[in-house]
Amino acid sequence: FARDIQILQSRQRNDGSFGLWKRERERYEYPFLTIHVAHALALAKAKGYKVPDEMINKVKPYLSNIESHLKDQWYISSPQVRWTISAYALYIRNMMGDKDAGKAKKLLSEATIEKMPFEALGWVLSVLADDKNSAAEVDAITRFLMNRTTETAAAANFVTNYGDGGWLIMYSNRRADGVLLEAMVKIREKANAAGIPQPAVEDLIPKLVRGLLAHRKKGHWGSTQENVFILLALDKY
Repeated sequence: FARDIQILQSRQRNDGSFGLWKRERERYEYPFLTIHVAHALALAKAKGYKVPDEMINKVKPYLSNIESHLKDQWYISSPQVRWTISAYALYIRNMMGDKDAGKAKKLLSEATIEKMPFEALGWVLSVLADDKNSAAEVDAITRFLMNRTTETAAAANFVTNYGDGGWLIMYSNRRADGVLLEAMVKIREKANAAGIPQPAVEDLIPKLVRGLLAHRKKGHWGSTQENVFILLALDKY
C-alpha cells in the first residue's frame, strides 16, 4: 500500500489532478481519472490506511471545480459525459465530508432526470439520499429508475449508452448497475430508519444483485471498472 501511495503521489500535479502515467501534462487530460484516484484515497482513508493529508487537500479543489476541466471538444460534444463526471465528483466530495446538495440539484435541473445517464443518477441519488431538503428529488429519481429497469422475474439491470464519448469515463453497463445498486441500498437504509418502507426498492435490490452475479465469467466481470464498482456495491449490500 505504501508503495502504491508513493507512486500515486508522484503523479499528482500542482492543481491536484493526476496523470495517467506520469506527473507531466500529457496530450489529453482525464478528469475522470483524477476523481477515480480520489475515490481510492477516500476509501483507503476510511479503512484506516495512512493516506497523506496533502494528497486529499490538493485534490479537493479540483473536484469542487471539475467543470472547469471539461473544456475539451470531446466533453463539449457529449453533455452526458460531462454530467456523469460532475456527478461522480459530487459523490466523492460527499464521501470526503464535503456534501454539496445544492450543486447536485442544480446538475439534476440542468440535465433533467430523463436525459441524465443512469450511473450519474445513481451518484446524485447517493448524495441527496440523506439530505432532508431533497426528498422530492430523491422520490423523483427513484420513481424514474423503477420505470426504466430491464427486469425479469428473477433479475434486473439498466442499459445506457454514451456513444463515442464512453472512453472518457471508462464506460460499462455493468458498472452502472453497481453504482445504482449502492444507491438503492442507501435509499433502503434511509427509508427503514425513517419507518417508511419502500417495497419496490426492496424488491429491486436482490434482483440487481442476481443480475450482476449472472454476468460474471470465471468469477469476475468484464473490466477492472466493473469489478471495482460491483464489489463495492455488493459489500454495501
